[in-house]
Amino acid sequence: MFSESSQDHSRTSAGLLLVLVIIALGAVFQLAAGILQPLVVALLLSFVLSPLVDFLHRLRVPRLIAILLVILLLLGVGTFAAFILYATIQSLVRTFPFYLQRMMDLYRLVSEEFELPPSLMTDLQVTRQIGTFVVTLSSGFLSILGGLTMVVIFLLFILLEKPYLRPKVMDALQGPRTEKIWRIVGHTNAQIGRYLTVKLIISTVTGLLVWLSFGLIGVDFAFLWGVLSFLFNFIPSIGSITIGIISVAFAVIQFFPDLNPIVGAAASMLAIQLILGNVIDPKMQGDSLKISPVVILFSLLLWGWLWGVMGLFLAVPLTVALKIVFENIPGFEFVGVLMGRSEMHEEQLGERQKADTDG
Repeated sequence: MFSESSQDHSRTSAGLLLVLVIIALGAVFQLAAGILQPLVVALLLSFVLSPLVDFLHRLRVPRLIAILLVILLLLGVGTFAAFILYATIQSLVRTFPFYLQRMMDLYRLVSEEFELPPSLMTDLQVTRQIGTFVVTLSSGFLSILGGLTMVVIFLLFILLEKPYLRPKVMDALQGPRTEKIWRIVGHTNAQIGRYLTVKLIISTVTGLLVWLSFGLIGVDFAFLWGVLSFLFNFIPSIGSITIGIISVAFAVIQFFPDLNPIVGAAASMLAIQLILGNVIDPKMQGDSLKISPVVILFSLLLWGWLWGVMGLFLAVPLTVALKIVFENIPGFEFVGVLMGRSEMHEEQLGERQKADTDG
């Protein structure tokens, strides 16, 4: 009885401590967003790129040279994509009045068919909002490029510092539990790295397939739709649905009354998202990293409020990383269980608690 009471008390204390830590971190993350955003992006990228650096180092490439090669590769791919994306966005801005007129003509046909108010589009300020979005997209692209410089600088120092992390941890936490702590850190890093690598691969393939399929169908700005599909794929379910609706709506505006390319665009988006998002991604990730839909929604609201659009794209990777961390910290495993949606977590927690009791 006393043991159960002590355990409940420790869990309550841990929960209260967690709430206080989250509140404090929220304030810090909002106030220091300009510095923390590129730092977090660099940290997440380091989980993906670090194995590549280690691979080159095992081939007897000096570590500094390996890091520079990986960063140059990243910059090369990023620069190539940025030039194409910038040209695409500029083209979208120039041709925006044409698509806006097409949209108004389509609405006129629909309003006559279903007896909708002719002034509904004007009353809702739809055209103004879309125009603002296009301008924001163009200007936001330039600000993102500026932030990438900070990302590269942070990434360079993180990759350089990685080999010295273990000795520093050993020196700072001398004692019988040092090895166990390091095993927890190593296991956590491996899980986060695997999740981010798989997600990056799936998102890249999704973007490439959307680009190719839309290009073959003849949808304008196919590369832009590929990039947006890549980005929105980091937002589970909501992201795929959002980009699917927007891209197909654009195909309707471009091609109507020709239904063949519209059906083709819708079918390709549906097939890509179903196969990659619902079959391949879960198989590669496994059940252990599934997040509760409620937690996903809360994380999107929280990070979107803290960091705006950037927060929406980073919300789920950060939430998964936090879940993995909690699962590997003794006393906080229950938080990982609460964040998950698989019964596997409950079984794992029960096994760990039983092992601790037997030990």
